[in-house]
Amino acid sequence: MASIIHNRNVWLALLLGVLGGVRVWAMASSGVAAFPHILAALTLLIPGVLFGVTLRRAWPAGIGLAAVVVIELSLS
Repeated sequence: MASIIHNRNVWLALLLGVLGGVRVWAMASSGVAAFPHILAALTLLIPGVLFGVTLRRAWPAGIGLAAVVVIELSLS
């Protein structure tokens, strides 16, 4: 059984989480998103990434990133 550090899906889930975090930070710094939108995006992104790392799969983090993108697109 491969350890969690050597699993590519775990790294992919973390990479998707970082990408989602960058998108949330960009929304916040540009003033596009208000505080409730930022909290909603983080509420969906962070558990998705943690669930993906726990399951050692990337799809929950991908769903979290997709939710962040949907929130961002709904604001523009």
